[in-house]
Amino acid sequence: MIRLLGGFILLLLTTQVGAQDATLKPKHAISIPEVYVSSDSEGFLTHKYKASIYPLYQNADNYTGLQYQHNYFSQSNWNSTAEQYTLVTKKINPRNGLGYNLNLGYNLEGGYKLLTTDSNYSTMLTDTTRAEIMVFRDRVETQNSLINGIYYTMGGISIEQQVMERLSIVLFGGNLYFSDTNTRPTLRARIIYDLIPDYGITAQLRYRQYRDTNTNVANNYFNPDSYNESMVALGMRQRVQGWMINGTAGVGQQSIDQGPSTTTQLYELALTSPVNANDVFLRTKAGYGKSAGFLGPNYFYRYFMAELIFPF
Repeated sequence: MIRLLGGFILLLLTTQVGAQDATLKPKHAISIPEVYVSSDSEGFLTHKYKASIYPLYQNADNYTGLQYQHNYFSQSNWNSTAEQYTLVTKKINPRNGLGYNLNLGYNLEGGYKLLTTDSNYSTMLTDTTRAEIMVFRDRVETQNSLINGIYYTMGGISIEQQVMERLSIVLFGGNLYFSDTNTRPTLRARIIYDLIPDYGITAQLRYRQYRDTNTNVANNYFNPDSYNESMVALGMRQRVQGWMINGTAGVGQQSIDQGPSTTTQLYELALTSPVNANDVFLRTKAGYGKSAGFLGPNYFYRYFMAELIFPF
C-alpha cells in the first residue's frame, strides 16, 4: 500500500510539473517555523518542529515540496527524539475543501525506521454527497510504544450526505492496525444542523465507537475492549475580512467496557489567514480534550499548532 502511495505521489509530481503554463514561472515558498506542542494529564509532552520548502507553490492549499521535522517526546525522566523527512503534494479547493493531500515520510526514532503517511482525497459523488478516503501511518506516541517501536496503519472512508438544505449526516468507517497484532475497527457519525447560517453556527450530535480485537498485548497504549462516546457540540465557521475562524465546543458521555458513563469534553479553535499566492500565510489551532486513558476516565490533553508560509 505504501509503495502504491509513493508511486501515486511521484505521478502527481510529474503531472503538476507538466501542467505548469510555459509562460508562467512557478512560485516558490518556504514554511518556517511550523510548531506543534501538546501535553496531557499523564505528563507526556510532545514537541514537533518542522521546516518545509515548496519548489512548486500556487498558494497555501496548492503546493509540492519537501519537509523536515524534528520530534521530541518526554515523560518523567525519559525522553526520545526523532527525525522525519517527507515528500508532500497538496491541492485543495479553498472554497469547498475538496482535493487531495498526499505525503510519504521516512521516520527514524530510537533505531526504528518507519515509512509514514497522512493522506486524504475528497470529491463530490453527487450534488449532495461528498466522499473522502484517508490513509494514516505513524508511530503510537506513548512512552512504551516509542520504546518498543509500535506503529499503526489506518484506512477509512467518510461519506457526508446533505439530507435537506440545513441538515447533513457524516459517517466514517475505518480500521486501525497496530504493529503489535491488535486491530481497532472504528465508527464515527455526526448529524449537523445549520443553526444560525448567517454566522456559520451549527448544532451537532456526535457519536464514536471502537473495539480492540486483542486486549492481551503489552500495555503500550490505552487498549479497552470497547469504547463508546456520544456528544452534543456547537460548531462555528465564520469568515472575517478574509480570515477564517473555526471552532468547536462539545460535552458528552463515554462508556468503557460497558461500564458506567462519565463525562467527555472537546474544545477547539482555529484561525487561518486568507489564501493568497503572494501573501504570507498563517494557520494556527489550539484545543483541549477530556476522555479516557491509562489512569481512568479523566484523561485530558491540550495542544497548540502554528504554521507560517513565506512565498517568494
